[in-house]
Amino acid sequence: MKNTILSAKGLFKSFAHNGGQIHILSHVDMELYEGDFTVIMGASGSGKSTLLYALSGMDRATAGQVSYGGKDLVKMNEKGLARLRHTDFGFIFQQMHLVSNLSLFENIAVPGYLNKNKSAAQVKERT
Repeated sequence: MKNTILSAKGLFKSFAHNGGQIHILSHVDMELYEGDFTVIMGASGSGKSTLLYALSGMDRATAGQVSYGGKDLVKMNEKGLARLRHTDFGFIFQQMHLVSNLSLFENIAVPGYLNKNKSAAQVKERT
């Protein structure tokens, strides 16, 4: 049996728009398993990015549960979510989110320098 590494149950995400609500995610139930390669596909505007943001804690779901490592991300505070994203999740964005006054090398190295378990030499070598 495969280990579930991340799951969503009853996930909803809505946005206020023109005095009403737009429901982007509705009743999403899913499990991601260790060692699997998972693809999320859909038409432009279908909610793929919204789903990924909700699963990663980058955005809060309107309702439901997202479980990772025995923790419900929906109930975690911002500091806990930031720590989790820094230590356990990796992101590759469609748009470039680089700090303009840093070199490419420095942009890549910045998260490593935030890791107190790595020396500057280790971060430089890994970068």
